[in-house]
Amino acid sequence: MNDMSLDFLEEKTEKKPIEKSKRRFLLLVLGLPVIIIILGASALAVYGASFRGEVLPGVYIGDAPLAGLDRNEVVAFLSDMNDKMANEGLWFSYEVDGRQETTVIYPEVVGDSALPDVIEMEVEKEADYLIGKDRNLLSWGVSALLSGLRETRYELKTVRVDEARLLEKIKNKISVYESLPRNAEIKIKSLDPLQYEILPAKAGVVFDYDGAVSEVYRLWSNLQLAQVSISIKNGQPEIFEIDVKSIENRLSSVFAHGPVSLSYQDPHTGLKYDWQISLGQIADWVEAQKAADEGFVFGLKRESVVDFLTKKVEPSVNVEAQDAKFKIGVEGKTEEFQGSRPGIKLDLEKTYLAINEALIERTRHDEGVATAVAAVVEKVEPNVKTGDVNNLGIKEILGVGISNYSGSPINRIKNIANAVKKLNGILIKPGEIFSAIQYTQPFTLEGGYLPEKVIKGDEIKPEIGGGLCQIGTTLFRMAMNAGMEIVERRNHSLVVSYYNDPSNKNPGTDATFYDPKPDFRFRNDTANYVLIQTEMDTSTGELRFYLWGTNDGRKGYYSKPVVKRWIPYGEPKEIETTKLKPGEKECQNAFKGADASFTYTREFVNGRKKEETIFESHYRALPKICLVGVEEKKADEVNVDTSLPLVGGGEEGVVVVE
Repeated sequence: MNDMSLDFLEEKTEKKPIEKSKRRFLLLVLGLPVIIIILGASALAVYGASFRGEVLPGVYIGDAPLAGLDRNEVVAFLSDMNDKMANEGLWFSYEVDGRQETTVIYPEVVGDSALPDVIEMEVEKEADYLIGKDRNLLSWGVSALLSGLRETRYELKTVRVDEARLLEKIKNKISVYESLPRNAEIKIKSLDPLQYEILPAKAGVVFDYDGAVSEVYRLWSNLQLAQVSISIKNGQPEIFEIDVKSIENRLSSVFAHGPVSLSYQDPHTGLKYDWQISLGQIADWVEAQKAADEGFVFGLKRESVVDFLTKKVEPSVNVEAQDAKFKIGVEGKTEEFQGSRPGIKLDLEKTYLAINEALIERTRHDEGVATAVAAVVEKVEPNVKTGDVNNLGIKEILGVGISNYSGSPINRIKNIANAVKKLNGILIKPGEIFSAIQYTQPFTLEGGYLPEKVIKGDEIKPEIGGGLCQIGTTLFRMAMNAGMEIVERRNHSLVVSYYNDPSNKNPGTDATFYDPKPDFRFRNDTANYVLIQTEMDTSTGELRFYLWGTNDGRKGYYSKPVVKRWIPYGEPKEIETTKLKPGEKECQNAFKGADASFTYTREFVNGRKKEETIFESHYRALPKICLVGVEEKKADEVNVDTSLPLVGGGEEGVVVVE
């Protein structure tokens, strides 16, 4: 081997250790950040684990410190705050004729229960969020590190506002002090000869209801008592005198074509019905309306036509759908006693639009104008048709629900009996969700329900349908004992002896429903129909609901409810009202509050896993509430500045504000 070859080998041998060292150094440089990240993430996870199950340091809801509280403590704290704010009521201040007035919306206690609050929080979900129940340890550790460095102020994330009910309550209290804007109107003085006048548009003064609702939500989300100042704003009309004058020459055509007739033929009986909207009614209901093409036309006031349809037409048209129903006969055999029948319902909105369009046509042209309109109806299919019930699979009792209504007032007992009758024989399809509201409505005198005298806010008035929560509670227990899937359940607001569990007389296994919400619902998740059979023992006051079907091997049962704490109801409260005579007093009993829970278990065969659901219930403590009659104050009329500038129009003498 020559010297060149030797030199090459020596050089190559010397390079190998150097290259290995470079690779090691490169791996170390690249791997060090990864190692640091892994160690840092592990440290954060360990740090997060140290706070698992409790609220992180530095956490506030509004001004309330929650740091270090465990889940039970958070639930108790939020429940107490929710109850305190609810019992204090929602306070609204507003200006009337230069002076400040105040009105309060209190919780509504109805008979043996309480209506759902117009605003409330979902305490259990809020507590889970605050203790990071569904957060992984790493993200929880990051949150713990950040919250430890500075205060963290959260707003509640589960506050729910029933805006429709809240707006209705506020308006019922203060809308009398408003002056609503008024569109320009056409007032018919005589039809023969046609004489009329055009009433000018007027601005108004209205309250900012939406702003008030938003402020209630914000305060509640920060655990602050709802004390809201409702501002006043200018209300502007939509149609001005110049707009009415633009179609004034078509007014005679509106009446020249005569009355509008409405017809309907019953598809079951073949009977024909006819109603007439007379020229006099047209004269009373006619108004100028904005058209789709941005022009203006003469139409009819929606409220007036719908009122006419509701009172005159609906009673002849509407027919409730009728489900096929069965009863259990000898030896568990099913016997049909009611076949199914589709229902018919007048479509109020579409029928109004059809009538209104007939008037609008008269504004647009003279030829081919319709003077007859067909009522628009919709077919309502029954939930269970007679033809669907072959091979029902109604073989055995799957579960029984029991409650006791002893000591109930007579109207309450009659309401329970009415609902029991409606539920008896109900068939529920495989996969169908049963709704307590759906099968016991309508909650009216015509629907068979009677009123009870109850406290609602600051007045005592009759409430129809008292006692229906007895139905919800019995259905809930029946569904659980039958192993059904519970889709929606809500406990009552108050602890009521009627609903205490038969096993140990504790609260916790009740269910309420109130139209339109909340509802009690369960799903028939078996492969066959199930049937509800009801029994009402008036001698013992015991209510028993049976669920029949085909047993697929499942078992359903629930533990005895446990009360974690009882909450005292506090000092009595008096509310002044003008609904009673001065000095007269009407009182509602006090209710202890409670936090209770139980476990609902479903066991299955064929490899399905055992399911356990923990139902936790919070019942508000409510002091004795007495309404005390006081003298009614005579409110001064609101001074409305009718010289406020009108937005829109363009008529001479009217200020146009851009």
